[in-house]
Amino acid sequence: MEIAKLKNARERLSLTQEYVAKYLGVSRTAVVQMENGNRKISGDELAKLCKLYGISSDYVLGNTGDMSATELFARSFDSLSEIDKQEILNLIQFKQQMKLRKEKESNSDS
Repeated sequence: MEIAKLKNARERLSLTQEYVAKYLGVSRTAVVQMENGNRKISGDELAKLCKLYGISSDYVLGNTGDMSATELFARSFDSLSEIDKQEILNLIQFKQQMKLRKEKESNSDS
């Protein structure tokens, strides 16, 4: 098992060890030990971590290559409710509009 991938996946999502510990029902110390490879991870814990991080167990076990941010997003997005998905799509649309506005402003300043 490639333990570093668990820490990387957690950090990509900006989740704290405390949050993950509460999600798993373990102590923060247990999460630290898991991420450092000093504690075995049960199958149930691995399944929960994969669901939380939006990654596959094959990825964690080293059977697939590194996941891009896009792949991580896509896996996580699929597990959301329709309302949450719509909120994220609205945010993406808003960010695209802001980018266009900044580009227009920068072009008009030139």
